[in-house]
Amino acid sequence: MTNNFTIADITQTIAATLSLALFLLPVGYLLGMAGNLFGFRRSGGAEKFLLSVAVSAAATPILAVLLVRYLGFTPALGIFLLAALVALAHLVRGCIAQPAGFKAQSSTWVGIGLAVAWLLVVLVSLADWQVGHKLYVSYVMYDHSVRIPLVAAVARTGVPPLNPFYGLSLPPLGQPPMLRYYYYWYVVCALPMKLFGLNPKACLDASIFWSALGLASTIPLFLKHFFQHKADLRRRSLVGILLLAVTGLDLIPYAVLTRLAHRIFADMEWWDTNQVTSWVGSLLWVPHHVAALTACMVGLLFFAAIKEQQTLAERAWLASFCGLAFSSATGLSIYVTLVFAIFVFAWSLWVLMQKELATLGTYLAAGVITVLLSLPFLADLLAKGTGAGGEQRVVFFAFRRFTPFFDILAANGITSPLIHRLLDLPMLAVVYFFEFGVFFVTAILYRRMQLHGGKGLTRQQQMGWTMFATALAATSFLQSAATDSNDFGFRGILVVQFILLLWASEVVYEVFCTVDHADHKGIGAAWIKPCLVLTLVLGAAASVYQVGILRLYAPLADRGVLERTEMRLGGADFAEQTYWLRDGYEHLQVRLPARAVVQYNPDNNEVLATHLYSHQQALAGDIGCDADFGGDRLACAQLMPYIQTIYNDPIGLRQWNLDAFCRSAKLDALIATPADPVWRDPESWVWRQPLLAGNPGMRAVSCGK
Repeated sequence: MTNNFTIADITQTIAATLSLALFLLPVGYLLGMAGNLFGFRRSGGAEKFLLSVAVSAAATPILAVLLVRYLGFTPALGIFLLAALVALAHLVRGCIAQPAGFKAQSSTWVGIGLAVAWLLVVLVSLADWQVGHKLYVSYVMYDHSVRIPLVAAVARTGVPPLNPFYGLSLPPLGQPPMLRYYYYWYVVCALPMKLFGLNPKACLDASIFWSALGLASTIPLFLKHFFQHKADLRRRSLVGILLLAVTGLDLIPYAVLTRLAHRIFADMEWWDTNQVTSWVGSLLWVPHHVAALTACMVGLLFFAAIKEQQTLAERAWLASFCGLAFSSATGLSIYVTLVFAIFVFAWSLWVLMQKELATLGTYLAAGVITVLLSLPFLADLLAKGTGAGGEQRVVFFAFRRFTPFFDILAANGITSPLIHRLLDLPMLAVVYFFEFGVFFVTAILYRRMQLHGGKGLTRQQQMGWTMFATALAATSFLQSAATDSNDFGFRGILVVQFILLLWASEVVYEVFCTVDHADHKGIGAAWIKPCLVLTLVLGAAASVYQVGILRLYAPLADRGVLERTEMRLGGADFAEQTYWLRDGYEHLQVRLPARAVVQYNPDNNEVLATHLYSHQQALAGDIGCDADFGGDRLACAQLMPYIQTIYNDPIGLRQWNLDAFCRSAKLDALIATPADPVWRDPESWVWRQPLLAGNPGMRAVSCGK
């Protein structure tokens, strides 16, 4: 089989992008029509599209999870396709009744152009680049090597999915453990995979396009329905959307870090041990966290629309839509949702103090609906027999400190804990200045605009400041330890970034797009425009650099320009080995049934590339079987000596009955590469067991039959 993997990735990703429209447009359209959300029925075509995307992003994940869980994939896909047909029929009927023709404004064409440009970024950034028998992956494969198997696991095992990296059966389950992970986004990705047989990598890559589209669609909706803007709304919206391409002043500390370390780091964000990731970086690395933010913000639009004087029916509709959005967010990202929940709790206390009892009752109803819809997921998280075999502190109190600065102080003899504590807060402010950049500046200018106006804050402005303060405090004084990184701080701060983005769009619009912005709005000082231009240019350049280095690190490392060890895909020939791994696994998947269990060497650098291309259940996905996602660490530790013997001790292995071991472990295939010692023994199972798929860089053999 000769494939051009680059062309295959591009064509499948485009197909998956179009396929996801079946699930991420009609749901929002039909809900908008049913509830007449924000006057949906009388809205123009552009606003209907934005509302359809945003509401679908908030509602589709929870609906997909519940439908697949209780009905299975086939009925769930049938329901989504029926919804698409109904939505299409309604649109056609509307066009026949009012044949006005398609008259898009210039801003609509700009929006379409931006969407196409982002799709091109996704395709170029994430497709494997093939040059002859060499294959260059994007650096984001370090995260995607986990996410792609999760998409495949959902498609293979349904909801709740089984941990694809832990193939041992656990009593009393009689099967591998359920996934203890926020997996809702992978259920959405699995829908086109099941419907059209698409590759899980292509479906995940396509979801990055839709995650960005959902986020971008909330910006004009917030400007209109939250900030109550009516004049020049389209231009304001384009400003906000374009700001997604801007990040902080990260290039400055990153350049200092690379200079001091005498090496190029693969991601610009690594200068800060508690990074505030750029919008582009978050979308490429963790689209599910961004999707959770979108769900929370769509829920906030409904939340903010709840008023004391509304009828019971109106409050019931809004509470229901809030429940859908917040329950989706819960299974998309625990971290983002927890930060948002802290804000909701604080705002509810304020409403209670105002004695707005009807509003508070609606909030409580939304909370009850959220919990009820999330109960199956929460029950899975707490289920016995799926634990990771140890206690983990998911969230705990800890200051968000910039560790390198204090390491430098300690190296120069300044070790006093008191001095370090006194410097914590000033240093955090400095780090936030560089992390937020133009958004740091515009937050100050936005507050000046409000103070200069001489009017009190509107209810929505009070909500915005409350969300900013609570989210910033939560992510500055709490952190997580469920993984090696502070995921709570990394991802929860997206809530802060979103409100800063909206404020920045206000300031940038006033400074650059109006002629009367100056003195009477408090932002007319001579230094403001040059300062904004400088921070905007540096922020945009940082995003461009980040996309470029993530994409180009592999080919530059292969040429010896950058360090090969950063790729951790194998030896000096990692690009060629990656090609053979993908080629071999594509052959293997044709030969094996979907439910087959495979095993590769879990303790070498090639395991990351293996996860990208192996779509079967693994007996042990890595040396810990990724038991944090579900499973028993102790059982994995007991299994690991056997697997290490299979790959590293060909002499001792000759005393085994390997087929008997495979049968007892319910193992169908063993996979070896030239990096494994067993490969170099001509008498080993690599060369004696029945061959399923093989090439110069990989051999998969049948075992247990």
